[in-house]
Amino acid sequence: MKILLVSDIAQFALTDVYYGYLHAFQKLGVDVVGFPLHHFVNHHKENMCLSMVHSQALIKANQYTHVFFIGGLSIPPEYLESFPGIKVGVISTEDPHSFDPLRDRLSFMDYYFTNERSVVYSENNPKIHYCPTAADHTVCGSVPKNRLDPKYICDILFLGAIYPNRRKLLEGIIPWVKGNNLHLKILGHPQYVPKESPIWDFVSPENYDPRTGAIMTIPHEETVKYYNGAKVSLNFFRDVTWSPSREDQKNDLNKNNLVAESMNPRAYEVPLCGGFLMMEDTRKEAREFFKEDQVSFFTNVSSLRKQLNKYLLGKNADQLREDMSRKAFMRVTTHGTYMVRAKEILRIIS
Repeated sequence: MKILLVSDIAQFALTDVYYGYLHAFQKLGVDVVGFPLHHFVNHHKENMCLSMVHSQALIKANQYTHVFFIGGLSIPPEYLESFPGIKVGVISTEDPHSFDPLRDRLSFMDYYFTNERSVVYSENNPKIHYCPTAADHTVCGSVPKNRLDPKYICDILFLGAIYPNRRKLLEGIIPWVKGNNLHLKILGHPQYVPKESPIWDFVSPENYDPRTGAIMTIPHEETVKYYNGAKVSLNFFRDVTWSPSREDQKNDLNKNNLVAESMNPRAYEVPLCGGFLMMEDTRKEAREFFKEDQVSFFTNVSSLRKQLNKYLLGKNADQLREDMSRKAFMRVTTHGTYMVRAKEILRIIS
């Protein structure tokens, strides 16, 4: 077995997944070669980059048996069947938000590993296998808290795209944050936030330059440091009915209205960094994976403020966070790393 692992074409999107699997396969002793497609698109056109992958895979001396694409949305369907004698798979991380295009490409694949279990239930296709998101054991928590630069330290952290449902929750806690003189740090993708929103007062300068309006994406090797330096990290899940790519903001890539049940990478990364996680209680899988003595759950602005008050200002708050973070760390270490996911993929393709 020899695997060619190809990253998503976007510069930052899904690179954490790509490197997570690359590190895991390497650690397991698999003969794997990484192809960082996201680097090449800075210098060549997209179709030329895909031709480079194709040439690499079909050189007989390389002896590849499998080609796996992270994400898969940017890969043309006919391209997927152009690898004679090689098994082709996609490791998807955006389901069910964008499953429809990938559903149409299933006939061109040998394996489809989805992060969303509702896709497995709804499709009943033997090519589809459930493979949740995870955290990279070689990156998360690699820098001790006492050696972090002060810019990574804060009381409350949110790191991610600020979709409308997330904006509502963040704006709802800002008066409480100000009233208690706490340090809220917001990083990620604030371009969906209206200019009149109070959120802009908390977007960090390393993420946004107010003079030029430039938004700088935080690379994954930096995000884990912020998780490590925050007293509390917030995890809001994405609204499956909303899409930033359409003017009417309706998601047309989930026509079957599949319900999102599974978690995002942040749910695993924060605990593996040793951070304390507060998670929106909207995904069934979250309650099955984590217990209430490992992470904190909230359902709306009111319960979020209540939980923040308990775990930041309440009696024995520091000890509570430390005890829960330790239990969550052990849970993710044994069941939520890319090592665990890579072993399952190897079992299936073997």
